[in-house]
Amino acid sequence: MKKTLALAAAGLLTVAASSKAADLLISVDQAKDLVGKAVFVNGDDPNTFAKGHIPGSVNAYAHDLHYLNDIKQCGGLPMCEKTAQKFISELGISNNSHVIAYDDGKGPNASGVWFFLYLYGVDNVQILDGGFATWKAKGLPVETGPAKKPAPGKFTVKLRKDILATKDEVLKASKDPNYVILDARRFEEYTGKTLLDALEAPGKHKQVERGGHIPGAKFFEWKKLAANPNGEPDKPIFKPVDQIKKMLEKAGITPDKTVITYCHVGLGRGSFVYAALKLAGYPKAKVYVGSWDEWGNDNSLPIEQ
Repeated sequence: MKKTLALAAAGLLTVAASSKAADLLISVDQAKDLVGKAVFVNGDDPNTFAKGHIPGSVNAYAHDLHYLNDIKQCGGLPMCEKTAQKFISELGISNNSHVIAYDDGKGPNASGVWFFLYLYGVDNVQILDGGFATWKAKGLPVETGPAKKPAPGKFTVKLRKDILATKDEVLKASKDPNYVILDARRFEEYTGKTLLDALEAPGKHKQVERGGHIPGAKFFEWKKLAANPNGEPDKPIFKPVDQIKKMLEKAGITPDKTVITYCHVGLGRGSFVYAALKLAGYPKAKVYVGSWDEWGNDNSLPIEQ
């Protein structure tokens, strides 16, 4: 009887994980029928976007959705609420819009757009599995040139603060065994050998002052969980869910812990690992959107190298 119950529970977990994957991801074959109905948001840089994109797409470069000044002023949010509300509305998004976030096929930029929109209250937002590389490989229509300005949407912010970690929580987490902090960056960034820049404010870049990582953070590069880090066509973005679970648990990252992911700006490699955690059924996952851009620029915070 116990064995039967255990098998049934395992079956339910598999169904639950499959359901989460169905909610978070959408295939190219499903998405192709939604052109003109859903809002397609490309998370790559404007130059990549101009070379080719899904017809009617808007562009929101994931790396530039994080303003350091706003993070400091507005409780760790990547943009203050009024700024985000205007930004999202100008993408042609309303609260009831179906939004499909995508990138070249690697996944991080799509995950950054997905997390950003979900954080501010877009309920129906998905990641295009396979990305633009698969779209092109299937011979589907492609547009070139810069993004056109859509009719503005009617969007009101509804914050999901439970998926966002602030620097204060991360500082606490660095000393608390009930938390795990995952650094999704390259090893050269983790050790402090490479310093990157990010937006301090729209159009104003600033290189981070210090290199290293948050004390106690595990080096867990996003590519560990990626099925297509090179953006090849006809490949899924994430490794199979059962494989993700095994990798996480082998690293001591269990679902009972609050798991905080970060990278340089949070919206990219950090959000990619967060999305993988959600696919694997981790209920207490969060993204530290301030990430190394905030932490490395705050001399009052401890670092390790």
